[in-house]
Amino acid sequence: MSRRSTDGPDAAETRIHPATDHEPGPRPPTLTVVAPPTAAGRHTLLDPYGTTIGRDPACDFVLPSDLVSRRHAVVRRRGAGYEIEDLGSSNGTRVNGRPITGRRALRSGDHVDLGDVQLTFSYAGAPRTESSYSGAPRTESSYAGAPRGESESLRRELRDAPGFGLRALVLAIAGSIAGTVLPAAFGTGAWATLAGATIGPVVSTVFSTKVTGERGRVRAAAITLLSVAALVITVTGFTLGDKATGGSLLPGTDDRTGTFPDLIENNGGTGATPEASVATVELAAVECGGVAVGTARDCPQTTIRYHGPDRLHVTGVEMRGDAAGDFSAQGDCVDHWLEPDESCALTVTFRPSAEGERTATLVVRQDPAGPGEGGTARVTGTGTAATGGGAEDCLPGFVWRAAVSGDHVCVPPATHDQALADNAAADSRRSPTGGDYGPDTCLPGYVWREVTPADLVCVTPETRGQVQSDNDLASSRRAS
Repeated sequence: MSRRSTDGPDAAETRIHPATDHEPGPRPPTLTVVAPPTAAGRHTLLDPYGTTIGRDPACDFVLPSDLVSRRHAVVRRRGAGYEIEDLGSSNGTRVNGRPITGRRALRSGDHVDLGDVQLTFSYAGAPRTESSYSGAPRTESSYAGAPRGESESLRRELRDAPGFGLRALVLAIAGSIAGTVLPAAFGTGAWATLAGATIGPVVSTVFSTKVTGERGRVRAAAITLLSVAALVITVTGFTLGDKATGGSLLPGTDDRTGTFPDLIENNGGTGATPEASVATVELAAVECGGVAVGTARDCPQTTIRYHGPDRLHVTGVEMRGDAAGDFSAQGDCVDHWLEPDESCALTVTFRPSAEGERTATLVVRQDPAGPGEGGTARVTGTGTAATGGGAEDCLPGFVWRAAVSGDHVCVPPATHDQALADNAAADSRRSPTGGDYGPDTCLPGYVWREVTPADLVCVTPETRGQVQSDNDLASSRRAS
């Protein structure tokens, strides 16, 4: 423990150890102020686990000088002797007139300069047992260079380090989030996203600890601990968000069931194969071929095949992707229970809203959930030029709106193009954190389009008003 005189800043400061004044033998290592003369004679006994020196009142040895940094240096036990380490001070630390970098061993009689304050290090005789410092019954071998002393000293330095705290953790988390979002913006996979989330906080903490002046092992420990904590928080947050929304939170990753790769073993460590212990679904890709724009055709059936230990409940099917509105999956298998190795035929209908290749992702939701969120399959088709004819043809100057499958309301071409643009922008207009309406909750400023009651594409209120007006005028725009 320490005792500071209340007589003024020039009064002596002495670190008191219970056995010091009673046991014979050499006194413990001491730092004594030599200059300036007004403070000469102030001294402190050194703690083997570390004595911090600086202007901050929280330091073990306080030097009230403007040229001394808040946490200027630390002196600690090293093997059979003592060493001093500069803690990133503004004016540096000198031993016998020579500046030091990192750590420097001390010998009895060395002069230590910190700013305009000069100290003398004295250590008479061989190292004594720790009991001579603290009254404890342990011998010197229990602390001299021991890991316990090192870890306690490091913890103390981290606690006092300005670069290791809540603000530094927030900066590390921000770096991890940035490292997560940037790879996804370039269309990289889940593993690249995880790598970005790992590198981001390291870069952030390297910069922040440099700004705050941390050095040596304190800086290395701060970078490691802050980076690991930020990565855990980021991965946990995105994973929970993915589970809540049923897919990756990041824009442009509609074909991914999660932001990061699934690193959790699903067999529970039993050694069983995934097919035997986890509910998994096989789903073949669907190729619908060429279909005239505005007309519908059933694609070749795909089969949901289930592998797992118990029965599986197919709770729903849905389409995702920019052209999701061009495909619809009929509910042949929805709310159907499958026994192990049983299959169910699923029919997909393709009604292209534009010419060219159209692509979507078919997702099968299941209970119990398997890896990710269930089976997925790629669905493709090609929209070809409409041939005309039929009772639903529009008057000249109008085309089918085709906002959703089966939408044959006749509208101006510009309205048709707007519907396709709204479909493409649908995911970016939904709240990434959900809301009162779950994953279909729109961002502020947007509402559901409602071409049909099931049309939950988010659009501007003006667009929804146009939809309602076009629906009212639909019959007057048809050729028959």
